[in-house]
Amino acid sequence: MENLGDDAMDVRLGGIYALQRIMQDSSRDHPAIANVLATYIRTHAAKRLKKGDDVPADVHAALTTLAYRDTSRDDYFIPDLRNTHLPGIELQRSHRIADLSGADLTGAVLIGAKLSGTDLRGTGLTGAYLSHADLPRAFLTRANLSHVYLTSANLSHAYMSEANLTGTSLVAADLPDAYMTDANLTDANLSGADLSGADLSGADLTGADLTGADLSGADLSGADLTGADLTGADLTGAKLTGAKLTGTVGVAP
Repeated sequence: MENLGDDAMDVRLGGIYALQRIMQDSSRDHPAIANVLATYIRTHAAKRLKKGDDVPADVHAALTTLAYRDTSRDDYFIPDLRNTHLPGIELQRSHRIADLSGADLTGAVLIGAKLSGTDLRGTGLTGAYLSHADLPRAFLTRANLSHVYLTSANLSHAYMSEANLTGTSLVAADLPDAYMTDANLTDANLSGADLSGADLSGADLTGADLTGADLSGADLSGADLTGADLTGADLTGAKLTGAKLTGTVGVAP
């Protein structure tokens, strides 16, 4: 704990790795240590980074420790990472899945983050910045992505069923073959997005901007497209069985 407050980076890293070992060896101490690490991240990633700077190694180490912890030992712990600045952060490993499910990332800055396959189920991301983020095959089921900036993000094959994407910006985002069944996309901006082959069955797209979007082969069965703008959208092979098209712009009657 004393090491975490040291001025030297290598000493702080030593403290983080020592706490990681204690977490692994002591289930009783696991929740308290996890909370210490989350607090450390919030404190040391509270300010915007200078242009060209990377997330500090100690913050990266603390986040990695949390992301790959044994969540069965969490007890009362919920990762609180609100308003943290973590642009370009990378949590990708071939043999394990990073787990930040249920975390509070409200207002977090994750521009250009590499989070392929990360478990973000039920995560709170309201108002977060994820432009250009790499999220292929990420698990975002029931996540709160309201008013999130996902411009040009890669969400190919992402699992987003029942996610809340109200007012979210997905301009030019890559969402081919994404699973978005029953997702709430009310007033979302999906202009120029690639939704080819995406499963949007039962999704609420009321008032959504889908101008120029690629919806070829997408499943929109039972989706609510009331008042949506589909001007210039590619609907080749799209399934629209049972879809609500009242007031929709750009779709021939």
